[in-house]
Amino acid sequence: MSKKKSIVIAVILAIVFIGLALLIFPLNGEDSFAIGNTNYDFHWVAGTIKLGLDLEGGMYVVYAMDLDGIDTADRDSAIEGTISNLEALLFSKGYTEATVTRQGTDKIRVEIPSVEDTETLMNLIGEPATLEFKDEDGNVLIEGGKHLEDAAAVLYEGSYAISLTFNAEGTAAFATATANNLNKTIGIYINGEEIMAPTVNATITDGNAVITGNYTQAQANELAIKLKAGTFAVPLSPDDTATISPTLGQDALKAGIMAGIIGLALVIVFMLVIYRGMGVLASLALLIYSVLLIYALALVPWVQLTLPSIAGIILSIGMAVDANVIIFERIKDERKLFGKPIRSCVQIGFKKALSAILDANVTTIIGSIVMIILGASTIKSFAITLLIGILLSMFTAIIVTRLLFNISLSFNEDSDMYYSLKLKKSNDDKDGARALNPSKVGAAQGEVE
Repeated sequence: MSKKKSIVIAVILAIVFIGLALLIFPLNGEDSFAIGNTNYDFHWVAGTIKLGLDLEGGMYVVYAMDLDGIDTADRDSAIEGTISNLEALLFSKGYTEATVTRQGTDKIRVEIPSVEDTETLMNLIGEPATLEFKDEDGNVLIEGGKHLEDAAAVLYEGSYAISLTFNAEGTAAFATATANNLNKTIGIYINGEEIMAPTVNATITDGNAVITGNYTQAQANELAIKLKAGTFAVPLSPDDTATISPTLGQDALKAGIMAGIIGLALVIVFMLVIYRGMGVLASLALLIYSVLLIYALALVPWVQLTLPSIAGIILSIGMAVDANVIIFERIKDERKLFGKPIRSCVQIGFKKALSAILDANVTTIIGSIVMIILGASTIKSFAITLLIGILLSMFTAIIVTRLLFNISLSFNEDSDMYYSLKLKKSNDDKDGARALNPSKVGAAQGEVE
């Protein structure tokens, strides 16, 4: 690569890197800034990274599942249905960042960041309801967890009402129930308590019903939520709950960021001391890696930054430089053992190190994927960030570091001192060294005689 071409590539790389870096943290002290004269705002990249419960504050609830009345073959589908309905319930109330995950074999964990009014939330999900539709004689016609699919507050003929949607089995059951109870009332019970008793005005066969009653929006929404909370196929009871204050979460976030900065700085110092010029190139590649990692955390939809995921990031920083160490040691071996030109040593070093880098990283990638599939939510957050970090570290070590090396070699490809290399001495060099010290040669000859 010519010097002119190297300068052009270096300038472009610097502009792109600095430009991306400047868009990460809020330079204006605000969450965003207007894009020219448009109606669009640009949100600083760091602010778009989703934070987990332990960093942003909020609450979590662990529910114990009562699986005794459910056949073993149907348990997995019932649990998944319960998780899906619980997610839909939370989403409908505006908790879009809530996560619902299965914990072990008999528990469900709900995490909701950025919640301040925990009392209201616990009233919503604190005690999931048992929902039943009964006729006037008390016979159960519809079971919420088995038949009801959705409930929502809607506008109907100018006033608020509750819309019900049944699944396939519930559609057939509700058609039979309405046909047998025409012009009669069907009581709707939550945890054994009647909350309403609408009159059946028609046989409903399409699985969709509307309950009217001159409700206000708040009343209709509250009743819909109660009905929705009764759609869980598995009975739930709160087993553990806790809240984390936003202040504590912010302190944990600052500590995690500081740990990452310290780790990055120590790695850079180590590389500079041990590898000199090659350490400079590795440090630049590591800074590029860090910027790309922040963008990846903001753009990948499955990332939610938690304390375990910060641990994954810090670990991936070490692994990012580990690939560079493997490459540099191969380069040093080629120069020391075979005395090849530095440019040739670099080419051969990258080639020989590639298989070792791939082998080391592929095993970690497989482990990360297994943790993502089988691990609990905290393990998954760690594994996702670790996986992203590994993939980016391979890219920066194999592609970015090599590009930086080619640029550097265009200006300096002969200095062993700069690249922290040792040149192999030939036999002629060794003979010359002995000739420079005749006293030792003579002493050796005298001993032979």
